[in-house]
Amino acid sequence: MNCKKLSTVSVIFIILVLLFSTNLSFAKTITGRLSSSLILNSPMSRGLEVFAQYVEKETNGEIKIVIYPNSQLGSEEDSVQQVKSGSLEFAVACVGPVTTFAKNFMLFDTPFLFDNRLEAWMVCDSPVGQKVLSSARDGGLVALAYMACGFRHVTNNNGPINTLEDFKGLKIRTMVAPMHIKNFRLLGANPTPVPWTELYLALQQGIVDGQENPVYNIYEHKIYEVQKYLSFTQHIFDSIILVTNPKWFDSLTEKQQEIIKVGALLGQNYGRFLDEIVVEEMTEKLKDLGMIINDVSKEERDRMRKASQPGVKEAIKEKGVDPALMEEFFATIDQVSKQIEQIGKD
Repeated sequence: MNCKKLSTVSVIFIILVLLFSTNLSFAKTITGRLSSSLILNSPMSRGLEVFAQYVEKETNGEIKIVIYPNSQLGSEEDSVQQVKSGSLEFAVACVGPVTTFAKNFMLFDTPFLFDNRLEAWMVCDSPVGQKVLSSARDGGLVALAYMACGFRHVTNNNGPINTLEDFKGLKIRTMVAPMHIKNFRLLGANPTPVPWTELYLALQQGIVDGQENPVYNIYEHKIYEVQKYLSFTQHIFDSIILVTNPKWFDSLTEKQQEIIKVGALLGQNYGRFLDEIVVEEMTEKLKDLGMIINDVSKEERDRMRKASQPGVKEAIKEKGVDPALMEEFFATIDQVSKQIEQIGKD
């Protein structure tokens, strides 16, 4: 074979290699790692599975979302920070930790906002709720959905919380969330931030008297083993925010982005549906396990609201949340409450 023919063969070989490599690169799966603090069979985690399955199916395997539960990749705040920095693709976190990066979410940390789940979800899905979600871009995040979590309640070993006065001096574990801490101080308690992974031991050793969490977390993480009383204070309605990295998200095609958005909504709604069913079941199981459970009356909850809500609202304003957004947010809550009340009458 002469040099000319050899040269031609070499060129063809190189072109084939390049084409083959290019086709391989197109076929390569994009992996999105998702950090979660909850166990796999929680309502929210089930919703995340629906999200992951939908995305993989609708992208024909182009995008695969891998869920890492039980804080395997770090705490909620650490995981959100990793998403912001680009070292992680997805995370879910309670509103409290998200407020470190996106201050408008502090609106949802206003205590005693909602009387029931329907009010809360209607506000989350309202135009102002979506404005808050979209504003996460300002903090270096893309927020995709309000996943299920539910009302936060207080547990402790000192006695049931029936009145505002029962909070006095109670050393209660909170998340590292400014408005949660502010709320409990105004209620007369002594809020003490403790990492979620250290909470059980802190309760067991009496470092704190109590803690606050949704019913599901209280049951699944065996808080009942180290706490005697559960009081349905409903002081915060906590949804879990699903966030992703803007640079990573923007690098996807428009079709892939749309699939992720739709998948997030499907997962959100599936988790919400399960949450309402599971809370009733878990409450009965906690009673069977020996927890003493009490409801807080509407009158006492109103007293608690009056004691803490104005101060928290003022603190939110001082953090620089847009006053117009605040006004729209609280006006929407009033409108939703009246709509539900009217439906009940009809």
